[in-house]
Formats: sequence, C-alpha cells, structure tokens
Amino acid sequence: MRITGIEAGRYRIPLDPPFVAAWDPQARTELQETITIVSSDEGVCGVASGAPRPDIDELRRHRLGVDPLRTELVREACETVDFHGGRPWSVEVAVWDLVGRALDTPLWKLLGGRSDSLRAYASTGERVDAEERVRRVIALREAGVLAVKIRFDHDDWRRDVEVVQRVRDAVGSSMEIMVDANQGWSMPGDRRTRWDVGTATACAKALEPLGVFWLEEPLAASDVEGYALLRARTSIRLAAGEMVRGLHEARDLIVRGGVDVIQPDAVLTGGIGGCRRIADLAVLCGKTYSPHTWTNGLGLLANLHLAMAVSTAPFIEVPFDPPAWTPDRRDWMLPEPVEFATDGTIRPPDGPGLGVTLDFEALERFRVT
Repeated sequence: MRITGIEAGRYRIPLDPPFVAAWDPQARTELQETITIVSSDEGVCGVASGAPRPDIDELRRHRLGVDPLRTELVREACETVDFHGGRPWSVEVAVWDLVGRALDTPLWKLLGGRSDSLRAYASTGERVDAEERVRRVIALREAGVLAVKIRFDHDDWRRDVEVVQRVRDAVGSSMEIMVDANQGWSMPGDRRTRWDVGTATACAKALEPLGVFWLEEPLAASDVEGYALLRARTSIRLAAGEMVRGLHEARDLIVRGGVDVIQPDAVLTGGIGGCRRIADLAVLCGKTYSPHTWTNGLGLLANLHLAMAVSTAPFIEVPFDPPAWTPDRRDWMLPEPVEFATDGTIRPPDGPGLGVTLDFEALERFRVT
C-alpha cells in the first residue's frame, strides 16, 4: 500500500448566536476548519482536522509513495515540515486513521487499547457571570457529568476564585473541578500582560482549600523555571503544554518544570506518534498525559482514541458548555455528535480508525476552498 494523495479542504460555518470564549477578546461569529484527506492506492482514505495546511505541497513532496503503515516515516517528515511552517500534524493523524481503516481496527485498540472508555470532564468555555456558571454546572451534574473545568476570564483573578468557590458550594464533593487560568498562550493581537510566579502562587494558594483537581496554565508555557518554583509552592496539580510547538518543550515542562499533567494536542503538536512518546515520558516521571481537545469533533476523536490507548489520567477533556457550546456545534462536521454516557464516561463511535465516515456531500455547502 502507498500514499497517493494528500488533500486539504477549508470549511466555514456561521455561529448564530456568536460564541464568547473566555480566552478570546473577540466574539466568534464563525468556525473555520481544515479537513485533511490522505488517500492510498488501495482505495482506503484517512481524515483528520487541525491547523490550516499552508505546507501541503511540502507534505506531498516528502510523503507521496510512502507506505502508510510506516507511521514513523510520516511522523518524522511532519516534524521537519513543522520546523519550517505550520502545524502539519493532521496529516499524520489522517494516516493513522487510514491505517486503522485498512486493518479494520479502531485506533484506540490499534495503539494498545489500555481503556475502552474514559471519564469525561466538561470543559466550559463561554464568558458568563457567576450565577449562570453555577446553574450550568448543576445542570451538568444532573446529566451525569463527573467533572468540570472552569476558565478564568476576569482581569482580577480573585473574582474568578469567587466563581470557583460558588460552584464548589453548590456541588459539594459530588464533582471534580479543574481550573484553567488561560495564561499559557495568547490569541493573535492579545497583548495583555500574563501572570508572573507571584500571582500564580497567590492564586494557587487561594484555590487549595476548594479542592481543585488541577490548575491549568497559570504561567506561560515557556516559563519552565517558573513552573518549577510554583510546583514547590502549592499542593495543587499543575497542568500545561497544550500549545507547545515541539516535543522538547513538553519534555522540559515535565522534567524541569515539574508539571503534573502534560497536555499536547495530537492534531497540533507531534501527532499520534509524538504525543504517545510524551505520554510514555510522563508515566516514567510519575506524571500523566491528558490532551487538549478544543479544536473540533475530529480533533476530539483523535485525542480521545490516543488517550484511551495510552493515558493514565482519570479524565479526558470534552468541550461542552450548553447552551453556548453543544455537541452539535462542536461536532458539526461529524455524521453524529459524540455524547457523554449517562455514567459520565465517553468513547468514540464504533468503527475502524477514528470511527467516523464524513459525509462530504453534506459538508460541501460549507466549503470555502
């Protein structure tokens, strides 16, 4: 079998009403996504979606004609292209989807099959007031959700801690609560000053009595020394690394920074093969791997399959903040949305590879190029 084609299509879908994300100063009125398709001479194709594909000609030049079962050759080529351009990792993930389809095996099982489902945490995202956040978390609990992540969005972090306090008062010990400080990276044009170690320490100390499961990205991802200092000053687990560019950055956060939960997203950093390496390193260091999943439905599936195969973390991130962010919005390109089970767990659809077959005829009305 040989790779005979690598294609990328851009799609745009309007958001009405707009989505006001906690980490973005600008309200989102549309989603723009790129779907990558890798085809073979045996008629089997794989799909994935992540970052835009400005480097598709380079990827074709280096990977057409390669046996897709040699996934390490694909990963290494993507690594060299990544150094010079965009994030090409959806190509590597699409190859893994192709391999799973060729072997008629779900990707999570092909990669090792450690777990056949994972507990999901509802990753909230909309900027709302404290009363509405409490109402939504209670609704999640009543729907069987076992854990929730609350994102900070105020200029004064103390106001965000008050929101966490109100949520904890409302749900007691019935749910785990994660906190995302949104300090690890910035949206284009966002020049707000990020926290220093002193601010992160003060916030962590304020959260400790609230039983927070982890504090995510309280510092810039590049501040490895800062993470090491913070790790020595708080008992809360620290999570980081969702948008690192290279695997060496994730390594440094684990080994030098003492981060407890490392979070590279397979469609943005390292692909399936690279993130599997990071997960192995995390285990060797007594840490855990729990990937970022806030891209789209295909991105969620890629990371869900990988986490089910290799992660020792008790939870997987699932973007879910109704009514603003629902499975239908998140998974608009999938035939059917991926839903929580009533026991708070989640698993991908049955089927080989990523487990879904896209309806490109139905998606054509959203296609831009």
